[in-house]
Amino acid sequence: ILTKDLPDPALDIPEGYKAARLANPNGATPTLDWWRGFRSRELTQLMEEAQTVNLDIAAATSRIMQADAQARITGAALLPSVSGGGQETYSRTSGSSSSGLTNGGREVVTYSASLSASYEIDFWGKNRDAALAAEETSTANRFDRDVVALTTMAAVANAYFQ
Repeated sequence: ILTKDLPDPALDIPEGYKAARLANPNGATPTLDWWRGFRSRELTQLMEEAQTVNLDIAAATSRIMQADAQARITGAALLPSVSGGGQETYSRTSGSSSSGLTNGGREVVTYSASLSASYEIDFWGKNRDAALAAEETSTANRFDRDVVALTTMAAVANAYFQ
């Protein structure tokens, strides 16, 4: 009942955009080192330095590694859990008895080990969905890093040209 009044979000794409995309799909995308086309040693040095020492780019790269680790942690719920343990017990009895007789005594060493495995059936898909969300977050962090790098490069280029 509530969705009946929603407008259709699909927009008609003008033919000019469709034709441009079909004519040369890679034509609008600049190369990653576009500034080298200006043949300025100073601009190239500034751009390379901005890529290597910028703390925002380094932080964005660290967020990628953090998101990858979180995706691995979240995905572990889909795997069986295995645990094991071991124990050694040592005991020694005295060599004398209540009647005053002595014998050699006795040493007993007992070893025990345990192994258990468990698996949570993901009946409703909670674990699978959480793992997928963590992977998507990792992918989004990669795009965020590219945005930070592009913004940094644009700021350096604007400052240089001004």
